[in-house]
Amino acid sequence: SGFGGPMRSPPPKPPASPGDPPGTAPLAPVLQLLRNQIQEKDALLRHLESDWERSRAQREREERLLVTAWYNMGLALQQQEGGTAPRGHPAGAQSFLAQQRLATITRRVRTPHGRLSSS
Repeated sequence: SGFGGPMRSPPPKPPASPGDPPGTAPLAPVLQLLRNQIQEKDALLRHLESDWERSRAQREREERLLVTAWYNMGLALQQQEGGTAPRGHPAGAQSFLAQQRLATITRRVRTPHGRLSSS
């Protein structure tokens, strides 16, 4: 009509996702990108949490080994000194904890490395 050229329709727009304001670029690719970033961060978080849990477990094992080593050193020192009982306690009296430790040590001596001997 006004310019004498053939009427052309506007170029087709990519389909907008529901909720996109008219005349704006579709948000679906941006949303997908953000979802992917969240998934990557979640995976990193899970990885870091598992690393932390492994570190915590390792630290606890090391602490138990240190306590056991100190106990065994004290026991060996006491036996070296002739097994004298601490002042105020008769020779046979031991605390419950000391009895349990002694039982554990005896059990370990009988079954090396916590394994049952194959006889």
